[in-house]
Amino acid sequence: MPGRERAGLDILKRFGFFMIGFALIIMIIGFAGRDESKVNKVDAADQQWKSVLALAQNSSEGKLHATVKWQGTWNSLLEPGEAAYALTARLGLSIPEENEVQGHTVYNAQGSNSGVYSKLSVMPEEGGTSYYVILLMEGDARANADAFRELQTIYGHSLQDEGVDVNWNAALQGSVASGFTKGLRMDAQSPEYSGNSIQKLLNKIEQQTGSTFKLHKAEEYIDEDSQTISRSYEAGGLPISVRSGDYNVSLQMAVHYNVDTGEQEISFGSPLLTVEY
Repeated sequence: MPGRERAGLDILKRFGFFMIGFALIIMIIGFAGRDESKVNKVDAADQQWKSVLALAQNSSEGKLHATVKWQGTWNSLLEPGEAAYALTARLGLSIPEENEVQGHTVYNAQGSNSGVYSKLSVMPEEGGTSYYVILLMEGDARANADAFRELQTIYGHSLQDEGVDVNWNAALQGSVASGFTKGLRMDAQSPEYSGNSIQKLLNKIEQQTGSTFKLHKAEEYIDEDSQTISRSYEAGGLPISVRSGDYNVSLQMAVHYNVDTGEQEISFGSPLLTVEY
């Protein structure tokens, strides 16, 4: 995995993390231990969302920002404008607008439902017979958990019905629950601060997670300068995975100490954390 792309996968820096420019990251999603032809992707996403959301809710407090994506290739003989309009009409979003992004034509539409913001991007691919489709949902998952679950299911089925070969991924970010930080010195300006604190913090969260999922650590990334640690895992019970090296990764967790706010931030990605950078 290229270094720049891997860095984007390792750390999702929505809360105090970096966010630079725009890039499209396409992951090869698989279904751990299953015959993909026999797996309903929407049902698998529903199962994965419920499991990862419960983990994030138990490990964080306050607002829990969620980003959920359906994305994939769509083979269609429709002209670009017609294709974008067909999808937006099916999904109940705004009339699509044509834009230029880094020299490529992109049709965008958006909408808001029960506190969840949705944005559709339809990008013609070379050759004129296929498109790449991204449907993104964002909002506070703690306040709007039911809406997220309902919308991602409706959107997933709708895109599948239209012939889009969709894949799913999600990220949730919030502040670490205070129960996990007791006894840890996280103030980098304090002489008592230890660079191992973020590792100890993730260890405590990992121990709780291990009681819910059978975890096997696949990879670890530590950036001591930014007080950030990230780990990816094979996780029993989570059906959607991505191949990373020798592992089928289904879950990624990252802890970041924000020196500006003094907060400990936690991010969960499934099957991996992704970032446009």
